[in-house]
Amino acid sequence: MPENEAKFLLVLVALFILIPLPAGADFSSLAVLNDISGKVARPGDLVEFSFTVEKGYNTSESTSVTFFIEKVPENWTAGVYTDGSQVSQITLPEEADERELTLKVRVPENVKDGAYTVKIGLKPYGENIRNYDKIYREFTVTIDRAAMSNLEIYSDIPGKKTHPGIPVSFGAFVENKYESRANFRIYLVSKPEQWGVDLLSTDGTRITKLGVPAGESQEFEILVNPPLNATKGDYEVLVAACPEKGNRSVLLPISVSINPELSRDQDLSAYVELNSNIVGFEIRPETTAEFAVSLKNRYDQPLKLDLEVLSLPEGWRAEFVNDDDEEERLSSLMLSAGEELAFTVKVKPSQNATSGLYPVIVAAVSGNKIVSRQLEVNINNDLENEELLKVDSNPEELTLNPGSSSDVRISIENKGNDALEDVRLEINDVSGLSTQIQGFGTIDELEAGESKSISVEITANANAGSGVKEIFIRAKSDDLVSSEKSITVNVEKSSSSGLLGIAMLGFAVLVLVFVIRKFGRR
Repeated sequence: MPENEAKFLLVLVALFILIPLPAGADFSSLAVLNDISGKVARPGDLVEFSFTVEKGYNTSESTSVTFFIEKVPENWTAGVYTDGSQVSQITLPEEADERELTLKVRVPENVKDGAYTVKIGLKPYGENIRNYDKIYREFTVTIDRAAMSNLEIYSDIPGKKTHPGIPVSFGAFVENKYESRANFRIYLVSKPEQWGVDLLSTDGTRITKLGVPAGESQEFEILVNPPLNATKGDYEVLVAACPEKGNRSVLLPISVSINPELSRDQDLSAYVELNSNIVGFEIRPETTAEFAVSLKNRYDQPLKLDLEVLSLPEGWRAEFVNDDDEEERLSSLMLSAGEELAFTVKVKPSQNATSGLYPVIVAAVSGNKIVSRQLEVNINNDLENEELLKVDSNPEELTLNPGSSSDVRISIENKGNDALEDVRLEINDVSGLSTQIQGFGTIDELEAGESKSISVEITANANAGSGVKEIFIRAKSDDLVSSEKSITVNVEKSSSSGLLGIAMLGFAVLVLVFVIRKFGRR
């Protein structure tokens, strides 16, 4: 009966829908997904393909997978990697549905251009797996020797100008275009004869290799040192980078222009700064001008510089002094790369310098190259004279009897900014008085701001007449002379000494009378 047959069919369909199917019986427990299955490479390259392994939609339990290389061209190598390590099997736990993996293929150096296929296989295993069918994926590598490399080496400034014997530095970069970290060899291909070339890390260490993360770049330095006899012209230095396990290199040419015909001053001033914030002083002849000066090395290598005075008025003196120790006189400085050092240039005019503007030229010298700075000293004799060497006595007045003496302390003070040597005390001669200077009246060295004293004995001669006398004293060091200071000496004959003389004379007369009477004439 048609109606009964229809009902029977409906029951069968309902039963078919309600009966559960065996898990995984008709569906794969794994799926392999990849967006890119073909890439272009050059001989020696490392080619990487990313793919994802995920559980089938009807699988929630832990699933394990075994990998194997089904097909690879002769002399090629290939492997499956995850988290930087090569694997032959993985497990997708219950809580993880997928895993990212990478197929890495190493292309040999001698391969010819063309398309090459690498085939990998995946096989699930485990107690929950019902379908053990293998899954295959093919990846194609097309070799093209004219293709772009997966690394790049470049310099933002590939050309610079320098002078014979003057080093020049180039900043360079290696860029990794691979999908994983890679090591690259860095090496020198060619350079002009007798030139020096160093490949350095950013901390100055010589290098032969660089490790660069995927998609990033690593900086290094190319230091070129032309010889002193380098002639004018343009010179090329060739540096290369290549994968650590390959020999397909990418070249970086850099250019160095030599121009030895610049003036001596321009030669060094391009790399060394000689500065002074104040380049002029107005002083009196007895004053010392002190200029704060600094030297900065703009080289990328240490540099030794000699300090010289190129021009100085006759009879003047100039010296270079360490700021940290005024006793230390400088003749040369060693500056590291980028270092700046400060020091003082002291200029001492002659005592008889007349009013006017006097130039003083100082310089830093390296070989036959110099950088100079002109300083100016304006001598103005109309400026108020500040006494730099001063003498005082204690006491300033004294009273002496004929034949008596007294000590006087003479202080000598250096009020200048420079130490003085061989400071002498000078005393004029005065009739009826004599002076005796203790210690020969010379001070070997008197520091700036220092004061020392000398003892002087003043004696009134026995025949000195009564009255007031003046002794003049002054201090002197080279051309520097203090103003004179006077000591007043009052010579007095005391009344007691007169009576004593009369008494002694009377005593002598009495003795004579006694002798005559006693012995008389015979």
